Amino acid sequence: MRRNFINRLRFPCALLCAVLAAAPALGSGPDELSRSFGLSDPPPELARFPRPASRIAENVTVVTSEDIARINAHTVAEVLHTLPGIQMDQLQTPGSINFFTVLGASSRHVLVQIDGVAQNFIGSENIAQVGLIPVQMVERIEVVKGAASAAWGSALGGVINIVTKSPAADRAGMVSGSAGKSATRDLRAEATGSGERFGYYLTAGKLRSDGLVAGTDTDMNHGFGKLSYDFPNGGDLALSVDARHSINGTEESRLYDFHNTGAATHTTGNLLLHYPLAERLALEASAHTGRREAQNRRAVLTTGALFADFKAHEGFRGADAALSWGDASHALKAGVAYEETEVGLQEPVNLLPQMNYDLALRRESAYLSGTYTVGRLSILPGVRLDRLSLMEDPVSFTLGATLRLTDNTLLRGYAAYGYGMPIVSNIGMQNGEVRRDLQHVRTVQMGLESADLPFVWVKTTFFYAKVNIEDFDQPTPQLNQQVKQGAELELKSTPWYGFTLSGSYNFTDARDHRTGEKLSAIDSGPRQALKVGVRYDSEPAGLSATLLGDWAKLHNPGRFANTKGEFWDLHLTQKLSPDSDSSPELFLSWHNIFDSERYFYDFRANAPRWFEAGARWFF
Repeated sequence: MRRNFINRLRFPCALLCAVLAAAPALGSGPDELSRSFGLSDPPPELARFPRPASRIAENVTVVTSEDIARINAHTVAEVLHTLPGIQMDQLQTPGSINFFTVLGASSRHVLVQIDGVAQNFIGSENIAQVGLIPVQMVERIEVVKGAASAAWGSALGGVINIVTKSPAADRAGMVSGSAGKSATRDLRAEATGSGERFGYYLTAGKLRSDGLVAGTDTDMNHGFGKLSYDFPNGGDLALSVDARHSINGTEESRLYDFHNTGAATHTTGNLLLHYPLAERLALEASAHTGRREAQNRRAVLTTGALFADFKAHEGFRGADAALSWGDASHALKAGVAYEETEVGLQEPVNLLPQMNYDLALRRESAYLSGTYTVGRLSILPGVRLDRLSLMEDPVSFTLGATLRLTDNTLLRGYAAYGYGMPIVSNIGMQNGEVRRDLQHVRTVQMGLESADLPFVWVKTTFFYAKVNIEDFDQPTPQLNQQVKQGAELELKSTPWYGFTLSGSYNFTDARDHRTGEKLSAIDSGPRQALKVGVRYDSEPAGLSATLLGDWAKLHNPGRFANTKGEFWDLHLTQKLSPDSDSSPELFLSWHNIFDSERYFYDFRANAPRWFEAGARWFF
């Protein structure tokens, strides 16, 4: 396997050497490189971080809609799979169930939200199904890798903040369609425009497949709409509706004679207000309501007899209001939030108390964050108080700092204390009662980001986290202390004759704090991970190409695992009229080129090699 791995890395490594050897011939100077990687203060617009990129102490990765279109992604899960520090499990049929880790933190402990509305299904182990979130409506995805409870509440392992598209200034539209192996089809449409002070953005689509892996067929319908109004003084009001419904197979095994199927429905209405009160003072407010439903039917494959039938539902509503004062150098933000959720689970086959319950959860919050800049140094404190029904009332805090060593080099770091909700599900409850004790984390991060090296951008992050999380391997779930520490390295070159190289390496050492034993990859993700990318762009030819590679070393993945090989994907896009911004595009994706296998359970095997092709029409 090692020889094959080296052979497969030969092309990107050779290309990387060629780029570095030819560095003096590159046309992009340090100023251009600095701008392209966020060191010249373009605002990333993180919801709880109203600061330029040079004044964010956390380890943040941002993906734009252009990046998403390059890889012809169907769902958010496929986008996250390409990012440093994130490891996806169950990479099967597009639109199926996925789990993931962020720097060793389980997806149970990572907050996922769309325009400020949490997508985590509290009654389904607090997991957000990123494989059921379509990407067409996404403007960008902002990933905070590390505890962020002082800003967002229950975010022990990080935040995936999804920002949706806003109405365009001019009327425009798009339709697209693709087809691939196992009757995998993705149909989408989009329309947007503005007139006077009103604007609209609408999209709808259908993603279906017979299943790239046995028992993972999927059928998802989705729609999203946003209406906006711009106030004369510069403020804006936006109302959005998000609706998704999917029916899918989750896993199947002839050896163990079982078959699982599922269904999920998400409906959310969201109102967002941004209103300037004075020159340096603004009001931000939001209100949302919605409902989620999920079903998981587990049956004997040969007879069809049910042995479990879980039906979970969740109704939620909430509001948030905050005042922001100041500018990028000196700022203060104070806010309050309220959220209430009705969580229910029914399982009529076994009728166990922990599988049949109805709960009402309530959260009242107040938070405060700020920015204070002296010369090249910025201090970034934050604190949050949450009052939770049925559980303890946590206090979360963070203290961060950034220091500009040069115009193109940034030193950053932060320390934080945060929390995560207890697992509200059949595996985390006893006799239908929720644990009062929360899960907690203490973390420290330090990092350096620089564009001062010739023709390459470098970002390094070192992290340490001590967490108390629920251990489900015990007869009675209990809090278990773990230590996770490691480093992340990212590199990206400037363009050279249309080529751009990128790469990342992650090392995570995760151990039981009491025994010192290494945690398995199932609990903490890969011990080592390497991701490489090669991009090619030719505007005159209207051609773009992206080659992505993914390798991981898994510690103790279990006796059912298969960890041979690396994932390589190739994505091509060709404009039919390169000189036109609205030119139709043809695209092709070749997934898992070497037909590699990497999974924890044979009944959750990854998708084999497969192709898909499609077209986009703009008008």
